[in-house]
Amino acid sequence: MSQPKQNNEVSKIVRWLRYLERHPFTPMFGVNFINFLRQSGDLERRFIKDPLRSIPELAGRISRGEQLRYGSESRSNQIIADALLLGIEYAASASVAGDVAEFGTMKGRTAQVLAAAMAAFRHKGRLHLFDSFEGLPESPSDRDRTSYHVQEGAWSEGACQGIGPKALRIKCKKFLPEDNIIIHQGWYSETVKKVADTISFGLVHVDCDLYQSTIEALDPLFARGMISEGALILFDDWNCNRSSRERGERRAWIECCEKHRIDYSDGGDYSWGGHKFIVHDYKSLEKDT
Repeated sequence: MSQPKQNNEVSKIVRWLRYLERHPFTPMFGVNFINFLRQSGDLERRFIKDPLRSIPELAGRISRGEQLRYGSESRSNQIIADALLLGIEYAASASVAGDVAEFGTMKGRTAQVLAAAMAAFRHKGRLHLFDSFEGLPESPSDRDRTSYHVQEGAWSEGACQGIGPKALRIKCKKFLPEDNIIIHQGWYSETVKKVADTISFGLVHVDCDLYQSTIEALDPLFARGMISEGALILFDDWNCNRSSRERGERRAWIECCEKHRIDYSDGGDYSWGGHKFIVHDYKSLEKDT
């Protein structure tokens, strides 16, 4: 089979799996199994041998189950989970007011971590999950069009499509009451503005990938005064795009800080791509009126 034809067949299989994964009549065990198959394309490291598990310093940190599910991404996923866990503990222990939000849920892995951590530390807020459930949009911004990941196809239109809202809710309601799980389905430019002005956020996990999507998620929250004092902002893709200050989540944060005069503490990197900040104060439309 020629390479283009082989790639076309693989694409058909992936589309078929996505269809079944999101179909309302697919049982949950089927959704979980398909989700498991789609976790990573690195089948050799998942099912045969992961070099990291042969290193004594790392072997004990990566279980066989994690290897099967995540392959070489296991350690990074552990560190991301730790950052989210500690973030919820911080918000609960430091009396940071407000709910928890995640922008970009994909396969529900980090949403489930947030839900479990909120239950463990008895966080009193609700979990807001924002996603189009259609993959990434086609960005109108030149900053995204020139993104290395967009040009490579990793962040192209429709990429990064994960599980549907039904499966996402089922994952999270293992830990939280269903009324405390708020799913905002649609593009951020439409869903964020529909959130009630009375809601505030004490922790925001930003997994938007694109510059434009990050702006559409964060700018209205700061403009409307919805980010609490002491709120923790975690960026999942901070070091993507060769860590360029002109692209992606980095650029969006720079512009938000300039526009809203955000006073923050830099919490540093976590995993290979993540970075976090604590917000102390900022200028918003709400505060000016």
